[in-house]
Amino acid sequence: MLRICLIIAILAGLAAGILTFTKVQDIITTTRADRNKYHQMDDKEVAEHNKTKKNLKDTQATLATTTKNLEATKGELEAAKTEVDDLNKTKTDLTAKLEKANADKDDAEQHLEQWRQVGLTPEQVKDTVAERDNLKKLRDALVGENKLLAAKVTEWTNRWYSYFQGNEDVIMTTGLRGKIVAVDPKFNFVVLDIGEDQGAKQRGVMMVDRDGKLLGKVRITSVSKDKCVANILPDWNRGNMMEGDEVLY
Repeated sequence: MLRICLIIAILAGLAAGILTFTKVQDIITTTRADRNKYHQMDDKEVAEHNKTKKNLKDTQATLATTTKNLEATKGELEAAKTEVDDLNKTKTDLTAKLEKANADKDDAEQHLEQWRQVGLTPEQVKDTVAERDNLKKLRDALVGENKLLAAKVTEWTNRWYSYFQGNEDVIMTTGLRGKIVAVDPKFNFVVLDIGEDQGAKQRGVMMVDRDGKLLGKVRITSVSKDKCVANILPDWNRGNMMEGDEVLY
């Protein structure tokens, strides 16, 4: 009986071992299949990653090329714009010149028609223009002589007043204006910023003005090229004269 039980126990152990081996074998087979599947998926992901990486590199290269082409295109566009601006400016200048040339042409035709109506030949017109130029030169010469004569008359008039009229005022250039640049209250004289070049003359009398108010009169005692000295006339002194006050004739 004991032997039978032992045999049964051994058979049961063998059955259990066989069953366990079968289950382990199934687990190993399943695990191997899962492992192979995982490796396949990993290989696929690696391949896709490499493909994506390559595509990204190609895209970056294409983008760099596109950017370079864009910069070149922008440069060409700026150059073309500058050229268009230059052409527009040239067109504007040429249009203005053309308009001026047409206006000059119209004026010339108008003048020519006027001469035709007058009935003068080109030679007669030329002679007339030359005669006009000669008359203009003669007129200018006469004007110059008149100015010299006027200056001489003024000079001799002043001399006459100086010799025969004593304290009579000297005639100076009408509208003569200047300013006081220095005042000496001790010796009662002022310095003016006008001289011979502006028309100031010795013994000429000028009014002193400040903001439209008459301060007095001064008589010029000495004259240089662009300055003169004048005494303050006591009878006309109505206020303290200062630098910057205007003098009028």
